[in-house]
Amino acid sequence: MKIRRLFTQILAVALCLALLCPLCAFADGETGSDFIPADPDNYAVIDPEAMEKLVEDYMDAHKMNKDNISVGYCYLDTGDTWYYNGDAWNFGAGVYYVPVMMLLAEWEHDGKVTRDTTLKGISLGDAERYVLVYSNNYYAHEMMHVIGSDKEVREQYRNFSSLPEEYYDPDFLDYGYFSARFLTDVMKTLYYENERFPNIIECLKASDNGSYFHGAMREAYEVAQKYGNYIDKRNVEYNNTTGIIYTPHPFVLTVMTKNLGITQEIMWDMGVIFKDYTLSLDEAYEAYTAASNTVEPEAAPAAPAAETPAAPTQEEGEENSQTQIPVIPAAEAAETEQPAGEQAAAEPETQPAQPENTPPVEQPKKETNPTNTRRMAALIFFAALLVILILAAILRPILRKKRKEQDPEY
Repeated sequence: MKIRRLFTQILAVALCLALLCPLCAFADGETGSDFIPADPDNYAVIDPEAMEKLVEDYMDAHKMNKDNISVGYCYLDTGDTWYYNGDAWNFGAGVYYVPVMMLLAEWEHDGKVTRDTTLKGISLGDAERYVLVYSNNYYAHEMMHVIGSDKEVREQYRNFSSLPEEYYDPDFLDYGYFSARFLTDVMKTLYYENERFPNIIECLKASDNGSYFHGAMREAYEVAQKYGNYIDKRNVEYNNTTGIIYTPHPFVLTVMTKNLGITQEIMWDMGVIFKDYTLSLDEAYEAYTAASNTVEPEAAPAAPAAETPAAPTQEEGEENSQTQIPVIPAAEAAETEQPAGEQAAAEPETQPAQPENTPPVEQPKKETNPTNTRRMAALIFFAALLVILILAAILRPILRKKRKEQDPEY
C-alpha cells in the first residue's frame, strides 16, 4: 500500500508540473517563427563580414552578451541590407509609435482625413507632434485605438514590410514584439515612399533631444529617429532605437537591446560606428555606379529593388566605442514606454519633456510583459507526459511484484 500511495503521489506531482509548464515560459527573444528569410549572397557596396566584426568587437570590448543585441542596417542608395541577430523577437516598446502614425498618415494621403480632423479629442496634426516629437504615450494609445483593436492594428503594420506572413512570431500580434528585420523594413518603406506618409519623417526629425542616434551625429547630419524603452515586472529591460540617418548616402539603422543597460551610450556608439562605416563606403559606391554606367543600356542590370509593398486598400471610413557620452539632462531622459492595450491608469511615470499647453499625459498601467510560450509550452507539456509514462512503466512491474508477494493468487 505504501508503494501504491507513493506511485499515486508521483503521478500527481508530475501532472501538476505538466499543467504548470505553460506558465514557466522561456526567455524572451529566444524564439521566433520557423521561417527565416534568406539574406542575399552578394551586395553592391557593403561588406557583411566587416559589419559583423564591428558589432562583435564592440560587444567584446564592453563584455556584453552578444545574444542581447539585434542590429538592422540598410544603405538606402543601393538597398543593401544587413542584420545581426535580426530575427530575434523582443518587446517593441515606444518604437511602435512609428507604424501607428504611418497608418493614420496614410489615411491623410488617401483623403480619408486631414491634419485638422479631430481624432479622440485632438487633431491629427497635433497627435503626430505629441506622439512622434514628444513621445506622448497616452496619445499613442489613443491613436492606435482610432484604427482598431491592438491585434487589428498590428495586422496592418505588416503592410509596411515585404516580409511574408509566416515570418511573424505569434507575439507580434499578441503583444507587440518586433524584430530588427521588421523595424528596418518599416523604416525603408517610410524612406522610399515618403509621400505616402505625409509629415512622419518631418516629425521624427523634429524629435531631436540630443540623445540616441541624434547624439552620435553631433548635429553633423539630420536624423529621423524613434526610441523606446520598457522595464517589465520581471525587471527585464528592453531598449530600442530605429531611424534614418542623412549622411551623404543615407542609411537606416535599427538597434534593439535587452538587459544591456547604459542604453543611450550603446545607441550612441552604434550610431557612430555605422555612420563612420557608411562614410567609408563612398569609394565603393562610386565604383559601383561607374560600373553600372558602363554597361550597354539593353544589358544594364535592374536598379536595386526597395523591399516595399504597394499601398494597401482601406475599408470605408569622429568617435569610436570609447566615445565620451555627455550627461543628458533629466528633462531629456528616455521615456518608459508602456505596452499598448486597454489598461487602467497607473502610478505616475517619468515623462519626456512636453511643450507648453500639452494635455496632461495619462499613463496606462504597467502589465507583466508576456512571454513567448506557445510552441515551447506544448513541447514541455508533452515532455512531462512522457515522464509520467516512463515512471508508470518502471513502477508498474514493481507494484505487481509486490502485490503478488502479498497475495499469491493475484
